[in-house]
Amino acid sequence: MIAKNLINAFIPPLKKSDKISFALKLFNENKLDHLPVVDGKVYIGLISENDLWSASDRHQKLEHQCIALPKPFIHEYEHYFNVLKIMTDQKINILPVLDQNEFYAGVITVPKLLTELAQTMSVNNPGGIIILEVNQNDYSMSEIARIIESNDTKILSTGVRSIPDSTKMEITLKLNRINLEPVLQTLIRYDYTISFYFGDNEKNEAMLRERYDLLMRFLET
Repeated sequence: MIAKNLINAFIPPLKKSDKISFALKLFNENKLDHLPVVDGKVYIGLISENDLWSASDRHQKLEHQCIALPKPFIHEYEHYFNVLKIMTDQKINILPVLDQNEFYAGVITVPKLLTELAQTMSVNNPGGIIILEVNQNDYSMSEIARIIESNDTKILSTGVRSIPDSTKMEITLKLNRINLEPVLQTLIRYDYTISFYFGDNEKNEAMLRERYDLLMRFLET
């Protein structure tokens, strides 16, 4: 998925000629912290709602507030992973998109981005989740896939991250089956460390709740 396909067509940009009162109305309607400002087709930057509330004259045009605005953006044919990186790094919930001519093409919002991410990660597909901990030098997705598929199971999506201050990696696997017992037993037989797993094979509901609580505490650290 590229940035162009994630553009939210319902959020209009502000113009330098717009009054501050009109801009505040748009902020209220769209429930966003920032909105893009354009001059014709040229992208000027992102303006903050907080900056406008501090203005003494609400009838003043935005052009007086457009000095040295931050200017994050992404080009329309970049992958949406880059969208996620920019929005995360800059802590913004809206990201302008520029076309091949460097003109303003629209914006991407967090809800649209999360929807695409959920589809990519097969969040809505039924299945279990296994989280492995492996040494970086021992990591081989082809081997993990072979083990999973030997149990007539498919990997729907994967997530990989390095564990801070460690030589280990955390591998999250979303599988196409809920009963994980055969897969778990095979992974253990191959000496894989299973940090957490979520499926329908737990007979003891209290134990399942305990595993969930452990995961929540793990994610908060």
